[in-house]
Amino acid sequence: MIFLKILILDDLIEFIDFWFHHFPQKTIRSFFDFVYLTDRYLNFRPNLRNITKPLFGDFSLVGYAIALPYRLIKLILGFIFYLAVALLYLLFLGLWLLLPIFLLFYGILL
Repeated sequence: MIFLKILILDDLIEFIDFWFHHFPQKTIRSFFDFVYLTDRYLNFRPNLRNITKPLFGDFSLVGYAIALPYRLIKLILGFIFYLAVALLYLLFLGLWLLLPIFLLFYGILL
């Protein structure tokens, strides 16, 4: 009987460790991997670094006039995209962490 209790408690501790520690850690890591990979296509950091430089080496007044609004629009859209992805990840993690508590209360009340 004691052996059975030890096995059940051991499995419970492993479940809690996975549910509240390992999976959220993997999810956060996958979020940063996703941001890193999409930055190669959105070019958020290069546009932020070169916001005052003209596009394609055109150092004329027209090159500067076109580059600044273009880079600002790309930065704003990229920031909105990253913000939306971060909110989706946070929503998913919040639901993931609250699911066992909800199911426990749901099981107790019924």
